[in-house]
Amino acid sequence: MKKIKINDITLREIFQNTDLRYLDIDTFDMILSHINDLDYSSLEIMGASSFERILESNFNLTPLGLISYIRKKVPSIPFKILVGARNMFGLEVYSDDIIKRSIQQCVRNGIGVFKVYDSLNNIENLKYTASLVRESGSSCQGTIIYDNYKDMDFYVKTAKELEKNGCNSVCIKDVESTIVPKKAEELFKALRETVSIPKFFSASNLRGLQIVNYFKACQGGCDGVDLSFLPSSYSDSSHTVFLFLLSLKDTDISHNLENSKLDQLNDIIKMHVYPFIKQDLFSTNFIHSSVNKNLLPRWLISSINHQLAEIGETESIDSVLEEVFKIKNEIGNPTLATPIGQIIGSQAILNSVISDSRWEILCDEIKKLIWGYYGKLPGKIDKKILDKLESSPDSSNLKDNLKVGDIYEQYKNELLTLSDKEEDILSYCFYPEKTRKFLEKKKVSQKKTRSIKDSEPITGNINFKGKKSGQLAKLNNIDIKKIREIANLVETSNIEEIKLEVEGVKISINNPRHKFTEQPASKEKASETKEKKSSELIEIKSPIVGIFYSSPAHDSPPFVNIGDRVKKGDTLCVIEAMKLMNKINSEYDCKITDILVSNEEAVEFDQTLMILRKD
Repeated sequence: MKKIKINDITLREIFQNTDLRYLDIDTFDMILSHINDLDYSSLEIMGASSFERILESNFNLTPLGLISYIRKKVPSIPFKILVGARNMFGLEVYSDDIIKRSIQQCVRNGIGVFKVYDSLNNIENLKYTASLVRESGSSCQGTIIYDNYKDMDFYVKTAKELEKNGCNSVCIKDVESTIVPKKAEELFKALRETVSIPKFFSASNLRGLQIVNYFKACQGGCDGVDLSFLPSSYSDSSHTVFLFLLSLKDTDISHNLENSKLDQLNDIIKMHVYPFIKQDLFSTNFIHSSVNKNLLPRWLISSINHQLAEIGETESIDSVLEEVFKIKNEIGNPTLATPIGQIIGSQAILNSVISDSRWEILCDEIKKLIWGYYGKLPGKIDKKILDKLESSPDSSNLKDNLKVGDIYEQYKNELLTLSDKEEDILSYCFYPEKTRKFLEKKKVSQKKTRSIKDSEPITGNINFKGKKSGQLAKLNNIDIKKIREIANLVETSNIEEIKLEVEGVKISINNPRHKFTEQPASKEKASETKEKKSSELIEIKSPIVGIFYSSPAHDSPPFVNIGDRVKKGDTLCVIEAMKLMNKINSEYDCKITDILVSNEEAVEFDQTLMILRKD
């Protein structure tokens, strides 16, 4: 009996499609523990868009560093990573040196299989990266982006070429959900007859066809599929893992997964991850149609929605999605794989939201795409667009950008004050601004709290009170497991507060419902400000030792300013402690009369943060 290989992509989709601010390390470790118990053929850790998202998470590790962390927790399953042949994890075309260093670093951190693709199916780009993967001693899965406009011969020819160039397996990846069951079966029959290496299939459930597509592909000769415990469609409330495995019942195809262990992993993910999945819901007409139109990958819709939210234009999502496909048709119908999907998405926002007219403004990336920087586009480009472009600069020739050897050293020098670790420098190569911001924040937090590698986040509100000098350092000596047990007791009971003293540090564990203490100003502090003499004044005090944040993000406006009027329930600030973000909300309709601390300032337990006047 043939056993189908299952490549689990749950982690990659968690990184891509959930709000990582709410994924704590305890939950993450629990997920990893249950994954490790399963007999997957491989575990796909991350890909291009997830790489960027990890930098914005609370994991306190760069993406490449996170691979090492996961490897320690999941030693039993081969790790796979999705990479662009020339753009790796970013949006640019990178030099040979950067690509080689990235592959070597991934191998050192635990990656055994590289799922390599080129967004334009440029075989020359794939050849170079495949050769580096072979040199590293890892397996290369040559990946072909499915294009509904290509005939069967294209896939057979490309797969044979990948096999000839040393790929250990080949994968058909249906980025835009245009493949249908009959075509899937025919495609894998043709590949089975001409290609001897294992053949994999990666499809989503955007049209509700994933199960039948996979089933027919397996009947045709497919050896393995990608599955995730997260919904892969726009509006599904569940995944398709169990349904696909059930479809194999009473056939000559089986799998190695144990249902009881799958149930346990499913329960954990539904409880702890599903509440934070980004819900990008669209009308049924957008998905279900008698015409087999291309659809945007879910991660791309999330990316576009995020960009629109930043400029306050989320209501424009429908017009932007329509514009994506207009642009796609006008520039030769390239696939929407990374990085082309992001490039076209950004231009669609320019065309339909920012500019007064279409193509009034062209982003640099769309110019590079049209000039051939990423490779040859599959079709003709609209002459009206070509007329808006200046002539192609010499530097746009792709080959001119591949042999640059000093780029890594340049990035290394730029990052000297923050890190000398290669995985950090490589992250900076792909996403410089976000990596710098991440490392700067990490540098500050390392002075205040322990890193993710040895910290144990706690679910309650933990208040530390003691001498200011060395106070946070003493947390290293505290039995965090015992504190967490007490915090869980408080959180699940009617207890409002427990106080104890450990290692000379006084600790108060409050029920999360009691976020902060509000008291009339004391007599001792009456001289600090004249306004405190009023009985209507309220001191907002810090419930914990931590870092005060006046705004939700570095480049966002503050929650409140002096003189602002706020309503009951409005957020006043955030205090971060031990990787927990504690929102301080107002319990009154009031006016902000004074703010006594600065953004990112370390604060003590019971320290006064703000003065409010009740309305």
